[in-house]
Amino acid sequence: MVHVSAEELSALLDGELSPQAELRARQHLALCPSCSAEYALSVRLDDELRQPPVLACNEVLLVLSAALDREASEGEQAAAQHHLAGCQDCRASVETWSAFSAAIKALPVIAPSARIDDAIYAITRNRRTYRPAPVRGIAARALIAVTAAIAVIVASLGSGGGPAPIAVLPNPTGERAIVASAQQIVFNSRNNTMYVLDIPGAAVDARDPATNDIKIRIQVGGEPTALALNEGANRVLVLDASQKRVTEIDAGSNTVISATTVAVAGTPTSISVDPSTNNIVVASTAKSPASGAAAGSVSVINSDTKQVETVRDINVALRLVVPDQQGGRSALVSADATQLVDGAYKLIATLPGGVSAAFSKRSDNVAVLSASGSDSVLTFSGFSAPDALKLTGIPRALTALPDGGYLVLVDLGGRGRVSKITRDGAIFASIEVASTGGDLIYDAATDRFTVANNGHLDTAQMPEQVATTQTAPPTQTSNPTTSNSPSPSTAPATPEPSVQPVATIGPNVLSQAHVLTAGSYYNLPLNGIRPQFVAANGSRLWMLDQSNNVSSFDMNTGDIYDIGSLAAGAQVSYWVSGGSYVYGIDARTGEVSVVNTARERVQGRYATNVLSPVSAVAVGIDGRLWIAMRSAPYLFVFDPMTQLMNGFDLAGTRISALTIDSAGRLYYADDARGTVGTFDPRTSRLNEVPFARNGTTTALLVDSTSTLWVGTSAGEIWSVRGGRATLTVTLQRPVSEFAPDQTGKAWYLASLPSGLNGFAYASADGKQAPRSVAGPIVSLNFSPIGRAFLADPRGFFYMSVEGGR
Repeated sequence: MVHVSAEELSALLDGELSPQAELRARQHLALCPSCSAEYALSVRLDDELRQPPVLACNEVLLVLSAALDREASEGEQAAAQHHLAGCQDCRASVETWSAFSAAIKALPVIAPSARIDDAIYAITRNRRTYRPAPVRGIAARALIAVTAAIAVIVASLGSGGGPAPIAVLPNPTGERAIVASAQQIVFNSRNNTMYVLDIPGAAVDARDPATNDIKIRIQVGGEPTALALNEGANRVLVLDASQKRVTEIDAGSNTVISATTVAVAGTPTSISVDPSTNNIVVASTAKSPASGAAAGSVSVINSDTKQVETVRDINVALRLVVPDQQGGRSALVSADATQLVDGAYKLIATLPGGVSAAFSKRSDNVAVLSASGSDSVLTFSGFSAPDALKLTGIPRALTALPDGGYLVLVDLGGRGRVSKITRDGAIFASIEVASTGGDLIYDAATDRFTVANNGHLDTAQMPEQVATTQTAPPTQTSNPTTSNSPSPSTAPATPEPSVQPVATIGPNVLSQAHVLTAGSYYNLPLNGIRPQFVAANGSRLWMLDQSNNVSSFDMNTGDIYDIGSLAAGAQVSYWVSGGSYVYGIDARTGEVSVVNTARERVQGRYATNVLSPVSAVAVGIDGRLWIAMRSAPYLFVFDPMTQLMNGFDLAGTRISALTIDSAGRLYYADDARGTVGTFDPRTSRLNEVPFARNGTTTALLVDSTSTLWVGTSAGEIWSVRGGRATLTVTLQRPVSEFAPDQTGKAWYLASLPSGLNGFAYASADGKQAPRSVAGPIVSLNFSPIGRAFLADPRGFFYMSVEGGR
């Protein structure tokens, strides 16, 4: 008998044998006890190496503390969750720590004296960035790191990829998950926590609804696609459609308590909970239904045993199941039709198909959000149902409000709009948001809504009245000025006014546009506005003119809106936008002026009292403002909702320029040390590489391919990717700025060569020839359809003709 060699056993385990060799090896294993035992031992060892290490209570304390501070790696978090799942004492400790943290955050903000400021500065200036930890803690974290490294090696030998925190079963049918845009966020009133699904990160973030701060990040592994809340059991359910797996999170301890593969037919599309039984409901679609066969099904799973109790075939391809929280009914939503069914899934009524549905909390009405051409329609059904309501924009999400009304999210192309709908079917108010898709929830305690999209949040206060359009001449509103009291965090220097006029609208400037002689541009007069700064936010350009008045220009429609004036005496060195805000920053004092773009109003002015002049600013994907210091190794982040500021010690780094990618990572240039690097706010980790260039950094941008573009005062444009820098363009004159077009591609703006009056712009990769305009230019931006807009401080825009950039 020829035994299977060790190399063949390893290849069999990794799936690397040819079909003939695998058949011969498996036939031998069936007959040979010794080879079979050796193969079984290898399988068991492989499984054990993929699991997080088992730590004692005294070893895991430092890891748990690091996890609460969002300083633990994925491997450390997995080990901590593994330990918490079986240790009641440590779960109690974590709950106590979380309560202390929440209590501290709830303390009122009090501005300390100058003496306290000086003392804090002295401590932070001299403190060490990295401190030695207790030996047992170091040993525990080292054990996790070693175990994670071994797991990476084992997994990469087997599949060529990285490890999964939780072992998953292969999908035998090869079906692709159909992911609903909804079901990415749930609110648990029992512990006052929002649970947000981070699909790319394979995790669920438990967040404070008042601040959006992450309490704890819960790794679930695999490819999670949807969330649901089991209020009766106080658990959060996570659906992995590709693995047909349901992961349960205990909302009391915020730990994973089970991960079960459920036997459902077809491809799962959504998960929900029947409020009357607490049973889990999974909607599925058939892979390739035959003519006349069921296109979908609803599987009811026992919440305790995880066994399928009933399966109901449905003649439409289900998108999601929406239970009526008052009990007894459900809406089965598909693109073709929405079926209203009773508790036994018997058909009650057939409504239009759509993307989402919601039951009224004050009547028997149900609303369905559907597409109507390129816009949306909200259809109501019930005893006192109002007429259907048409809305501008592509339908994205729908949720019910406590007063019997609804919130609707639509995509306007480059920006989103959330509208509050009354129970009578009328639009009460609308607010624009940065997110154009995702899930939508409302928190009655704070009267705020949140849009969640792949782990990114956009939160805003509910409007109090309908925004009306006026035709009167633009008016200016000045906010009162207050004193600047010193504070190491931040203190409001100008309170937000309780009543502020609605933004007024002027004439449409597209009707006044005329083609210039060259035939490449339109000239758009701005009706007296002379912009000194311009920042893009979706399809809007937010302008600050010479008199510190804020205006908004819609690149799609050509409308100009007058927003109001910054507080008297405001000085602006940087003007940046993101999320639902535009910020004006005084580089000398660090004072921040905030414009709320969702509510179209000047929010206020806030003193930050930074210890050094500002060297660079950028806005994160959550709308917070990041501020770098010229003479100090610190990076600060300002939250416009709380007006509080946190700081990070960068261990000697001096940031010269700053930008942020779509995943929330900060990219920076350090001219003094000749480096470029990244800073991840989630882990507080720095990574940098040496980078020699001529001149100083004048522009920085990360494009849609995650390539970093660096522009210098010497006219060099570099692309940096994978630690390698490539010189793409040499201009012999400074690069003014970078701007992304509608595809995320980087373009540069620079003055014309000496002796010529004007500016030129072109793609940063040098593949498009430059185009030039005469006169001074203060900004370059692109509309959602790809038109270039260049602002001239003399009072107009250059706009490229159709098809020309």
